[in-house]
Amino acid sequence: MKIEWEFSEELEDRRTNLEIKGHDSYCLQTMGGKEIELAREINILYKDKEVLALPFLRITHKSKNGIKSTFQKVMLPGYVFLYLPKDSKPFEIRSGGVSFHFVSNVEKNDYVLHGSDEKYAQWIFNSGGIIGMSKAIKVNGKVRVISGPLYNMVGNIKEYSKKNRNCRIEITLFGRLISMWLPFQWVEEVPEEKKIEDNQTENK
Repeated sequence: MKIEWEFSEELEDRRTNLEIKGHDSYCLQTMGGKEIELAREINILYKDKEVLALPFLRITHKSKNGIKSTFQKVMLPGYVFLYLPKDSKPFEIRSGGVSFHFVSNVEKNDYVLHGSDEKYAQWIFNSGGIIGMSKAIKVNGKVRVISGPLYNMVGNIKEYSKKNRNCRIEITLFGRLISMWLPFQWVEEVPEEKKIEDNQTENK
């Protein structure tokens, strides 16, 4: 039976304490399909400490035999976000059995998330690990996300599904190229001058 994620009142209290006292964000890499299990294990093992682990899920819709329902879909397979008090020792963190390793920051040569990566982690922190649907627009073969935690990020469309109304894009996170599926509700042409302006901004 598939495990579903629940952001409990206990986890809410941990998030509030971390928000008040300040925290650092980290990213853990594990086996695909183990994201919720790893986050739960860490949160249980460190229930008496200000430690919070969150998967990255999206509530989406499906229809079977004319019956509509919702389910949780992992947005970043193989990744879990970890939040610790400032100046903590992250490598003391262990799990109950699910293997993982810390994702290093290739630009800063450390493991704390910075810049856009940290902002991305903060979106997930604020949402408790579950978000709604994002919208995207096509920009000359590229996709710019215009809402949600991926706001204003630009990626390349690799493939799309008219049936499921979503597309697979590649974006850069943690200094690495990551592929993910995003839903789209509409696509519009962008004026040529806008395309040129976007390309010039990205090259600065």
